[in-house]
Amino acid sequence: MSPRGKNRIIAGLDIGSGKVTCFIAELDEFFVPRVIGYGQYSSSGMKRGMIVDMDRTETAIREAVNQAEDMAGVEISGVLVGLGGVHLRSHMTDGLVVLNNHEITDADIHKVIDVARARQLDGDRQVIHAQPTRYLLDNQSDIRDPRGMTGARLEADVHIISAASSAIRNVVRCVERCNLEVQDIVVQPYASALSVLVPDERELGVAMVDIGAGTSDIAIYADGALVFTAVIPVGGQHITADIARGLSTPLSQAERIKTLHGCAMASAISEDEEIEITHVGEEKDGDPVHILKSALAGIIQPRCEEMLEMVRDKIEQSGFESAIGRRVVITGGTSQLSGVKQLGEAVLDKTVRLARPTGVQGLTDLSGAPQFATAVGLLIYGGKQAAQTNRVRRKDFNPMQWVSNLGRVLKFGTN
Repeated sequence: MSPRGKNRIIAGLDIGSGKVTCFIAELDEFFVPRVIGYGQYSSSGMKRGMIVDMDRTETAIREAVNQAEDMAGVEISGVLVGLGGVHLRSHMTDGLVVLNNHEITDADIHKVIDVARARQLDGDRQVIHAQPTRYLLDNQSDIRDPRGMTGARLEADVHIISAASSAIRNVVRCVERCNLEVQDIVVQPYASALSVLVPDERELGVAMVDIGAGTSDIAIYADGALVFTAVIPVGGQHITADIARGLSTPLSQAERIKTLHGCAMASAISEDEEIEITHVGEEKDGDPVHILKSALAGIIQPRCEEMLEMVRDKIEQSGFESAIGRRVVITGGTSQLSGVKQLGEAVLDKTVRLARPTGVQGLTDLSGAPQFATAVGLLIYGGKQAAQTNRVRRKDFNPMQWVSNLGRVLKFGTN
C-alpha cells in the first residue's frame, strides 16, 4: 500500500461492457474520499455484464489499474468491484427475531438480516446486498434504526440483491489474475445511485437510470432506502450499432458520429446541418457521403425510445412507481446525448434530471463525467464502510483493558 497511509487508500474497479475504469482515492480524517488517480481502458471482454473473454477483460483491468496507479503514485493490492449484468435480481423479504425485551444491539440487527437472507434463495445464486428498508418493533412500525430500543419481537423488511454465482466467480477470478484482492463487491446500480442522488431525492423517492454501454441500470429509492434494482439489456452500444448499420459506416465512425452529432429527439434539432460519413470498406481519402442531422436522429430516436420504454416497464413492475412520484435521475455516458432529457420526460411522463457524480473530492470535469458514476460510487461505498468499521472499533475499545495490556507489554519488555 501507499506510504500515504496503509488504511487510507481505497480503489474502485468498474468492469463495464464498453470499458474498465479504476479510481484510486485517499480517505481524509472524516473518511471522505479524495480522488488521486484514475484510468480507463476500452474492453470487449464483457457482454451484458457477463465475462465472455477472460483474457481481454484481464488486459483491460491491468491497463486501467496501471493508469490509475501511475497518476496516483501508489500501488494498490485490493479493489472494490462493481458488478453488473442482466443476471442481477432484486426482491423484498422479511426477517424476525425474538428479543426477550433486552436492548437491541448491532448483533440483533445482523441476526434479523441473516434470517431474511436465508429465505427462498436458489442454490445457483449468491446474495450481494441485504439492506433493511424498515423495522417493526412489537406494535410500532416504520422504525428507521431500532438500536438502543427494547421490545419482544423485532421484524425487518429487507431488500435482497442477488447475482448468478458463476458470474461472480468469473469476475473474482479475473481480478485475482491481475494480482488484486477483491475486497468487496457492489452492484453497479447501487454504486451509481450513491454518487448521483442527493439526500432529498432518496427521502422523497426517486428512480435512477444509469445508461451504460451494454446495459442500463435502474435503482429505486423510497423513504431513504434502496428498495428495487434492475438491469435492462440495452445501452449506448446498441445505439452505435444502429447507426453503423443504418449508415453502413464502421463502428468506430458510428461512435464518433453519435458523440459529436447525435440527438435522441429529432424535434429538438434547430439547424438541420449536414454530416460527413465514410462507408464501410471505403478508403479514408475517398469521397465522403453527406447526410442530414435529422436523418441521424431518425436512427437514434427509436432505439432511445425503446430503451426508455423498457425502463418505464421496469418501474411499473417494481411496485414502487407511486413512491417515486415524478422524479427520475438519468446518468451514464449516453445521458450526454442531446435530447435525452426531453425524450425521457416524454416517454416516462416524469421530471428528469441529468446527473454527474458527486460526493468525493478531487473530481475534475473529466473524472466527474457521467460515465464514471459507478466508479465514484464505489469510492463512496468504501468510505462509508471504513467509517463504519472505525465506529465499531471505537465502540468496542476498552480503555482499562488497553492500559492493562500495555502494562503487561511493558512488564515483559523489561525482563
